Amino acid sequence: MIQNFSGPKAPLLKRFVASVMLVSLVGGILLSVIIASIQLNRLNDQKEDSARLRLESIVDSAAYAAFNLDSAQGHSLLKGFDSDTLFKHIVLLDNYQDVIAELTQPTSNSDENTWTEWLIPTISNATITYPLVFPVHRNNQFIDENVGYLIGSINYQTSQREFLELVGTIALSTLGEVLLVAIILSIFFHRQIGRPLSNIIESIDNSAQLSRHKNATIRKVKGHHGDEFGRLVDAYNNSVMQAFNYMRDLEKTKAELKSLSERDPLTNVTNRRALLSELNTRCSQDAVFHVVSLDIDNFGSYNDAYGHQTGDALLVTLANALKKIVPKDVPISRTGGDEFVFILPGDLDKEEITNIITPILTVSLSDALPGGTQSISCSIGVAAYPKNGQSPQQLLHATDVALYVAKDGGRKCIRFYDKQADLAKIRQEEVRNALQQTIEKKNFTLLYQPKVSMGTGRVTGCEALLRLHPDISGVHSHVEIIEEAERTGLIVALGREVMRRAFSDMSKVLDELPEDFRFSVNVSPRQFVSEGFIADLVTTSDKYRVPLKNLDIEITESSQMFDTASSNEVRQWLKHAGVTVTLDDFGTGFASLEYLMTYGFDQIKIDKHFTQSLPLDEDAKAIFNVVQYLADKLHMSVVAEGVETPEQVAYLRNQGFDCAQGYYYSTPLSLAAFLPFVIQQQPIEQKCV
Repeated sequence: MIQNFSGPKAPLLKRFVASVMLVSLVGGILLSVIIASIQLNRLNDQKEDSARLRLESIVDSAAYAAFNLDSAQGHSLLKGFDSDTLFKHIVLLDNYQDVIAELTQPTSNSDENTWTEWLIPTISNATITYPLVFPVHRNNQFIDENVGYLIGSINYQTSQREFLELVGTIALSTLGEVLLVAIILSIFFHRQIGRPLSNIIESIDNSAQLSRHKNATIRKVKGHHGDEFGRLVDAYNNSVMQAFNYMRDLEKTKAELKSLSERDPLTNVTNRRALLSELNTRCSQDAVFHVVSLDIDNFGSYNDAYGHQTGDALLVTLANALKKIVPKDVPISRTGGDEFVFILPGDLDKEEITNIITPILTVSLSDALPGGTQSISCSIGVAAYPKNGQSPQQLLHATDVALYVAKDGGRKCIRFYDKQADLAKIRQEEVRNALQQTIEKKNFTLLYQPKVSMGTGRVTGCEALLRLHPDISGVHSHVEIIEEAERTGLIVALGREVMRRAFSDMSKVLDELPEDFRFSVNVSPRQFVSEGFIADLVTTSDKYRVPLKNLDIEITESSQMFDTASSNEVRQWLKHAGVTVTLDDFGTGFASLEYLMTYGFDQIKIDKHFTQSLPLDEDAKAIFNVVQYLADKLHMSVVAEGVETPEQVAYLRNQGFDCAQGYYYSTPLSLAAFLPFVIQQQPIEQKCV
């Protein structure tokens, strides 16, 4: 029976009636309880008002009793409240809070009210306190003085019987009203909602049996054309009319979405996703084909110089040119940035492939740039399946390597994948990682090779030489690391760390060294003209308290430094700061007499290649004579590097050279071994910058 009215399969009208009746019954009871509770609050307010009036009636007498500390009178006053259920407790205190008289009403130990406590509001402040004052004659006048307190605790407790009587009285009237409303709502629901909804459901059931090619709309319910039921019928009819159009367009939309997901919107060629799909298909067919990858040389520079809009125009121009050059049945893909990839099917040899793709190198892209005068080129890399790779990832890696070789080979050229080039690239990545680790973790040490006066044997300076951590030097050579640092620009960061380490080491021994001692640090031309070089130099000098006048900078011959305003500014600042600058490895780099004349070096260091040819090689002798002549005329000193034999020392001394550096005097020393070596030399005054 209950399932017929309230189960999930019961008609909506029956469930609504059952729900309304149940809610009405429960709501009527709760409403009765709430109203009863409100009434109890009013009764409590009345109790408080009555209690205040009762206490106020004895305030004056209580003040007199408190002033006289008359306990008997106090008890007499409080006895009038005996058996008065309005108070739980009454106490009369003097002004020192001592009890004069006290009355406590007996309490009931019954538990009958426990279940009604959560319904009846709890009064948090059930105590009334009256300060007692009494006129006292002082200084020829009466003054009201506080003599005590009269305190009464009100009994707000309502019995279970009282509460139930109150609830019962209210419930009789409330439940009748609520049930009457429930009956009226049920009738209204049936007429206004239940019956129209049943008609709509029946109409929908009938239309569902019709073919989708026939009119399956339903009629509106009479009397409900403009309300929600009318709108429901309209919505249903509209959905039925649009369903066929939706299903018809669905397949078309799916096809368009698939095309968009595999198309590059800028160049209108396929994207990387489509390329990978095509490569997967071809790799599974086990037929020979070639993957060609190309991009625009220095595309990033054009983007930076002319903006992304011009860069996009270059990409569109290249894509359109490729569509004309590449065979019609070959799809072209843009895989990202300025890189394009296409597949050449068939077992073609290198000459055939070159003939097909060479026209790409001569494509004119400059028209896309403002003015159209610059020459823009492309580089191309080619890999073969299955020779160079048997998966899409391996093939794309192979074309990347070939493209990298094309870039490294001067750009605007075609390169086929080469295993050795791949290994070289991997090796370069390993060297770069080792370099970054060296810089970040400072995994290096410095050794110091003395510079010696050949006439006195006295150490006048030293050169700081970089030595890599064993974990790195065991795998990568010092030359590899330095070349990679120069190529990537990380030489600036590496040089900065070497300079700081040299200053740190010298700060530990400088007090024991000669006053005119100079330690040399090799500085890359790129570091020399880098932003912040001078500021970092000053900061490092101040931090380690090593004067700049003890520093010599050795810089290799390079076209990067020649006749540049920035290098001249740095040189002038160093000169005023007392820092000397040595031209290192003279004769092996960007040799120029104008370079020597205009730049103003303090010292020339002749490369060890020439020193080690002495004294037998006449060409080497001639070079030393020329260098000595130039140095004298330009007021520079000369250091002979790589001195290893007594014969070399004798020849150089006879020619008037004094400063030397090489294994004849000492190998590079650790800081701990360097200081004893300096101390053991004779302290004869002789200067070698």
